[in-house]
Amino acid sequence: MKKPVFLATIAATLLAICPATWAADLSLDITNIKSADGNLLIAVWDSEDGFLSPDTIRYRGLTPAKEGTVTYVLHDIPPGDYAISVFHDADGDGKLKKNMMGIPREPLGMSRDAKGTFGPPAYEDAVFTLPEDGLTLTIRLK
Repeated sequence: MKKPVFLATIAATLLAICPATWAADLSLDITNIKSADGNLLIAVWDSEDGFLSPDTIRYRGLTPAKEGTVTYVLHDIPPGDYAISVFHDADGDGKLKKNMMGIPREPLGMSRDAKGTFGPPAYEDAVFTLPEDGLTLTIRLK
C-alpha cells in the first residue's frame, strides 16, 4: 500500500472511532414550574441578529411540564456563544401569551436570568459560552 493511501486510511479510521470534539451537550435545569399543564418550549439563539424572533431560532426543544424542576438536554451543540429562552406553554397553543402592553402572561425564563428594562432583554444580557465539554444551566421561570 502506498504511503499517502495508508495515511488517509488511518486518518479516516481515527475520525470514525474518536468522539466528536466539536459537539457538546447543553443540559438545562428548568426550575420554578408551577403546574404540570402543557409543555416547556425551549429556544436557543446563536446570534444577536434576530434574537427572540421565532424565525431565527437555531435549536428548539419541547418537553412536558411537571411541577418543580425539569431537566432537558440538547445534544450535539457546537461549542460557542448562545442565549436561551424557555416558556411554560400551559395551554399548549405553542405561543407565548402577552398582555396588551406586550408583557408575557405565561412563565418565562432566560439564560443568565436576563431581564429587560421597558422591553425584552438584550442578547448580551443572556449570552453564555458553551464549552467543548458541555454545560449545565439553570433557567428559572418567572
